[in-house]
Parts: sequence; C-alpha cells; structure tokens
Amino acid sequence: MDRTTFSDVRSQLQANATHSGMANPRIHVARGSGGSLRIRVVHENLAGLTDEQRSTVLLRGIDLPIEEAQLLTPHEEAWYGPAFPEVEGALPVWPEALTQEPSATALFASDLDDGLKPPIVATYYSLKGGVGRTTALAATARVLASRGHRVLAIDMDFEAPGLPYLFGLPEPDESTGALRVLLALESGDPVDIRDHVKRVGETELYCLPAGRLGLDYVRRLQLLEPEIWYREAPNPLHQLLDEAAQSSLQPDFVLLDARTGIAPISAPLLFDIADLALFCFYPHPQAYSGTELLVRSLLAARSRRVENGQRLSPEPRFLVSPVPPGPSAAAVRERAKQWVNDWLSPISERRAGTVGELRADELTHFIDYSPDTAFADVLSLSGSNHDTYGPLADWLEQLLPQPAGLPTTAISTRKNRVLRELSFSTGTAEYQDRLLDDFVETPVFTQALQRRYPLVLGRKGTGKTTLFRWLLASESSATPVTCPAALRGHYPWTLSSVGFESVARALPADDAWPLFWECYVALAAHLALPPDREVRVPEGLAHLLPAHDAVHASEAQTVDVITRMLAEPRSALLARQWLKAVDVAMDKPTFLLFDGLDTGFGNSQDSRRRRTAAVSGLFAYLTEAEAELKHLAFKVLLRDDIWRTLWFENKSHLFGRSLLLQWRDQADYFKTVLKQALRSMEFKDMVVETGVRPEVDRWSDQEVYHAWNLLVGERMKGGKTAFTRNWVWNRLADGNGDHSPRALAQLFHRATELEQEEQQKTPYERSVIRPRLLVVSLETVSNQAASALLEEFSELAEVADTLRRIGRSPFAPEEVESENPDAAERLELAQEAGLVEVYEGTEQEVRRYKVPDLYRHALNITRKGQA
Repeated sequence: MDRTTFSDVRSQLQANATHSGMANPRIHVARGSGGSLRIRVVHENLAGLTDEQRSTVLLRGIDLPIEEAQLLTPHEEAWYGPAFPEVEGALPVWPEALTQEPSATALFASDLDDGLKPPIVATYYSLKGGVGRTTALAATARVLASRGHRVLAIDMDFEAPGLPYLFGLPEPDESTGALRVLLALESGDPVDIRDHVKRVGETELYCLPAGRLGLDYVRRLQLLEPEIWYREAPNPLHQLLDEAAQSSLQPDFVLLDARTGIAPISAPLLFDIADLALFCFYPHPQAYSGTELLVRSLLAARSRRVENGQRLSPEPRFLVSPVPPGPSAAAVRERAKQWVNDWLSPISERRAGTVGELRADELTHFIDYSPDTAFADVLSLSGSNHDTYGPLADWLEQLLPQPAGLPTTAISTRKNRVLRELSFSTGTAEYQDRLLDDFVETPVFTQALQRRYPLVLGRKGTGKTTLFRWLLASESSATPVTCPAALRGHYPWTLSSVGFESVARALPADDAWPLFWECYVALAAHLALPPDREVRVPEGLAHLLPAHDAVHASEAQTVDVITRMLAEPRSALLARQWLKAVDVAMDKPTFLLFDGLDTGFGNSQDSRRRRTAAVSGLFAYLTEAEAELKHLAFKVLLRDDIWRTLWFENKSHLFGRSLLLQWRDQADYFKTVLKQALRSMEFKDMVVETGVRPEVDRWSDQEVYHAWNLLVGERMKGGKTAFTRNWVWNRLADGNGDHSPRALAQLFHRATELEQEEQQKTPYERSVIRPRLLVVSLETVSNQAASALLEEFSELAEVADTLRRIGRSPFAPEEVESENPDAAERLELAQEAGLVEVYEGTEQEVRRYKVPDLYRHALNITRKGQA
C-alpha cells in the first residue's frame, strides 16, 4: 500500500467526521495483514453511538478491507492504550520487504551534504555463513575505536551468538544480553542498557552480547516476533537504539551482527534501522540469485531515518570474503564486481544527478584469505588487520557530519565574497593571461629548465607550453624557433602548417629535413637577435635575406628565404657557420625553443606523415649541431607519443637527456588550482587565518591538503574513495594515469558556478564548495577533455563513436571489431592517447579495455559489469 492510499484514506475519514459534526478528530491509519487497513479515530462526539453507528458514520466510502477499526472516545482510548505505529509502505519483514515496489526516488545517507546525526547504524549481513561477517564487524569496530570513536557492537545473531568471544570478553551473564533487553522493552519494563554492555579493553568500544546460551535463552528466543513490533507500539528495536543514543555511552556508531539467511530478526536490521548495510558474500554461482534479490529489496526499502522530510534508503556496501590465494583471485574479484554492478544498475534512474552513480569499485571491498585471522580465537588490531579492514571504517566515518572547515566569523558573508572572487583559468596555456602568475615550480619543472635536458616530453595539457611561456618570460634568454599558433604573432618568422607544407615542396629530397632545420634555426636565431647584437650573415647567404629583416620578417618572407637557401649548394655549411656566429654574439646561455610541433603541421594524415619526417629530421640535426654551440642550447617540447614513433640515426644519444612532464605528485598537482584560488583575497585571508603560509610554492603536503579542505572539503560521500583529493585525482586521470592541470581548473570552474547557485538555495558552511558538486562538474570536464583529445587525435573519432554505440565499459576488442573494423585497428592508438586502458590481459594480448572516468561521461559509457 503506497503513501497515496494512506493519504486518501485519511482524507475520507476526515471528510466523514467533518460531515458528521466532528471537528479535528485524531486519525491513525496503518497497514494490516494481506493489504488490509487498521484504523483509529478518536473524538468525543462518538459517545452514545453504538459500534455499528460509528462504523456507518466514519467508514463510508472506504473500499479497502479493514482488519481493525478502533472508533473511540478519548475516555475509551485511555484503556485501549497507545495507537498502533503508522507504517507506510511495506513492513520490514521478509515477505513484504522482498516484494515491495521501489519508490520513484532514492536518497542515501552519503548523498547528504551534512552527514547524519550519530549514531550511525551499520548492519553486517550474509545470506550464507563462512564469509567472515562477524570477523569483519569486530575488526571494523576495533579500527573505529582506535581512531577515537565510541562504538557499540551488538550481537543480533541470536541463533548462533559469538561476537563477544572475538573481543576476548568472558561468557555473558544469564540475566543480560540483547535478547533480554528486547523482550523487556516489549513488555514495557524499564531497561538500562549500560547494565548489559561490556567494555572492550581501555578503548571506547562496547559490546552488547546476544545473551548466554542455555535452556532459558532458547525459551526466550521463541518469544521473539519482530513483525509484531511494527504492528504495535512502542517498537522495542527502536527503543533499544534510542536507549543507547540517550545513555552516557552516546556511541558514534552502532554495528549490528545480523543472523544469516532469512531469520525474522534480520529483516528489520536490514530494511528499517540500517543506515549502511554491508552484504558479505563469496561469488559462488549458488549465491547470485539470492543475494541479488536481497540487494534489490534493500534498494527499494525505506529506513526509519528521516532527513529533510524524506526517509532514507539503507545504503549498500559489499564485502567479498575470503578471496583465495593464487591465480583464481583475479577471477573471484572480477565476478564479484560484475555481480555488484548488475545488482546496482536499476537504482541509477531513481537517484538525483548531483550525487553520482553507485560504482562497484567503490562499494566493494575484498578480504584475502588469512589463516591467522581465520583461526584466531580473539581478533586483535594488528597492522595487517588495520590495513585490511580500514576501508570499512572509512565507509562509516564518511557518514558522520564533516567538521566545519571555514573560519567561524561571518561565514556566510565571507563565503559569498569568496565565490564572487574565485576564478580559474580553463583555456590552453597559450591563451591564459595569468599563466605566469599561476605557475607552480615543481621539481620536474625545475629539472626541465636545465641545459642537460634538450628534450622535454609530455602529454597534452601536462605543461609543455606553460614551460615554453615561462622560459620566454623569465630572466633566462630564449629564442622561439617554433611555437603554438596563438603565439606566432609575436614571432613572425615562425611557421604554420601552411608554411611547413610549402617548405616540404621545396626540399631537394624527402629525407632533407635536417638540411631544412640547419637553415631555419640559423635564420630564426638571427631574426631574434636584438638590433645591437646583429651578426654578419655569411656572404653566400646574405643576398637571400630581405632588407630590414629583423623588422619586416614574416612567415611568407621566411618561407621564401628558406626555399632559396635550400637551393644553395653550400647552404648546410653556411647555415652552421651563421648559427655559430649568433652563438658567439650571445653573452649568456640562451635556449632555442621548439613548441607547437604536435599540431603545427596540421591534423590530416599527410600532415602527420610530414610531421614525423620533419621532427625526425630535427633530432638528427640537433644531435650533430648541439656539440658546436657554447651559449645556445636546444629545448624541444614534444608529446611523448610522437617521440615514440620517431626513428632517426643516433636516437640513443638522447637517452638520459630527456625529461617527461608528468603530474605524479598529488600535492603539486593541487597547488596549480589552489594558487588560482588564492587570487581571491578573502580566501587567501581564510587560509592564512588557519596558519597556512600564503606562498603556495613553499607549501608542505599538509598545508596543501589543509587549504584544499577549506576550498572543497575533506571527504566525498558514497564510496570507498573517502577523501575529495583522492576522488579528484582518480577521476581526472586518463588511461595512462596522466593528469592535466587544465582539467583540474575546468573542474573547479564549473563547481564554483554550481556552488554560487546552490548557496543561494541551501547555504553550506563546511567548505567554499560542497564536495558533491564535483560529481556533477566532472561531466562538463569529461566533455571538454574528450573534445580536446579528439581534436588532437582526429583519427580516434571512429573509436569514440563506436564506444558510444557499445555503451559500456569494460569491453572486449572483439566488440569493437564487430561494430567497426576500422575503429578496432585504432585501439592501440586509443590506448597510447589515454582514451582507453588495459583492464584485463596484457599489453601484448588485451582481453578487455576500459574507458577512464575522464572520458566515460563524454562517451556516455555505463559501468555495467565494470569494476
């Protein structure tokens, strides 16, 4: 029976009472058995009416079967007792929970910005035994207690209690235990829960045993009927939790060890009182259908927890145990993750788009088989156990309210000011006006400035052009020979794709690109000289230069000069002589800079072939020419995937003399966006007030993360990746694990826009940007990243289109082959570019690929079957 039915019944009862002159009746409606109704109406005007008359007056127009109708005066109600619970929807008992229809929307605890009021209730459940459920609970409890939390662990496995023994506690007393507490509360007897719990060691960990096994215990167990708790009031299970919360224990977490299978007590522990439900299972085929039914029933349920006027759904997590050693472990993990994704797939349409999807890789944890743990009488908090079960504690900790990170003085006013001031540069490096102000001097950038590295490699967006612009603007002298298109206006001698195509037609032979570079580098170095440092052009070349070359040089003039130089028989020798003269004229080290080679030749197939030949020729020339120069030094900035395709003589001479620009240090990566955030003077003041220095380049990792938490909060919601910094780091990585600062800036640019809107509707004061907005912003970043990648690798467009049609990740190469054979031939290139990565198999024999999160949204890829 849905909520609409309850509302209709109440409205009809109200109308009947009003029509009969009964103003403001008290009305209670609840479900009876078999879809029937239980009704109570209380009003003083019912005095003097017979039961038949009362029914005739109040129940007309109600067509549903009525199990019980209590039509009472206030005096009669006094001896009838409290009204029955008004439970809307299915009762949390097995027959109803397994057949209930899901509501249109679903809201989990981890979807909330502010977390839950403690205690957080977690139910550990397994359909079958032998999967380490109780061990996992005990270990999680110990980890949480070691982190300073108060934890109450309750043994609700009444048929086979054993939790206290894992804590090393003695046999429970006959007069204590959770079973006695529940029965006493059901009978209306007063209970002090503190008389029944045992403290574990000197920590704030407490255990409420089930009871002491014996004849009296077994007899009491037969009296336990959880279904009755939801048809009468008060509910002893709810009372138990309320007693614990209101006692001096005041636990942060209540961990419940539920009975395996479909024991009656397990249903309300899962479907009613759990904030988090941990399903423990081993992916044996026998377990699939049963666990699937339970998970999908859980996703349709509504817990007793109400937040913002909406009842929450118990939130699932999965614990796979024990994972066997050896080669079969991978198959076990793969099967389990595929199952979880299958089970979770129906919920996506019922959840808000701002909370992110449920992902098997974040909701599933694997426990390797450990003989030491399996045969231990008492579970200790060893280092290995802490590492093994720590992620379960992370799941629970992230549901607590996050500590307020912003300074407490006038938070709302100051935050609004920060949001107005925040700005992030989202364009490419050649178009950013404030690039040099935001430049972060990382160790790898410092290395890249050294003369010993003539070759600096990096993927698109990793900072090659940033380094190019920094070198041009720094005190070190630098002469651009080639540069990105957006900067060519400053250096008129640099060539575009049209210029390179014209030069290619003038080459005396296809392999004459080294000769071109001999001529072009000498000309560019000469044209870049200031007027007071002009050198004499060799006589054999002087007549080729236009008058006032330093002033009027243009691309057309440059191509014309180069074309004529190439026709001179001694051009190579004369150009080398010319460059040496320029070198002598320099009074300090100067870099000859080469950037923009990636796209500077164009994007057609012929253009890329021309680029390969030209860049190979550049390095063939460089390895010979550099030894003759004293002040001039080459600095070539190139995409590393292009470098790997090149072949030229003496390529080995650059071994150990190249540097790869990669953002492998998380703190350095985040400095790039935090430095931009500090453009906001209000945010800068906030950071300084918390004890962090304003000089970002000098920040320690701790200072980086402290400022980061002020900006976007410490923890995400809903997954194993509890920290926002880890979430961002993992989501913005391409298939090769590379990170682009541009994508990070794009993420925060979009998140700031969304926060400006959200703050007006629901103020949030724990950080400048609420963490969940990163989830929505990722979709925008994904579209931008995919667009940039396909612009650079236009030949991957067919791969992208094919993946959109397949619509899921991971995928087998054969699936691409069947959709589009041409796309299948480009999968290796897609892997090199980071659009896909090997998910299963080896580089030589790929069984399945997957699409990284950075591109998955743009390609409309779901995670069905993916870890």
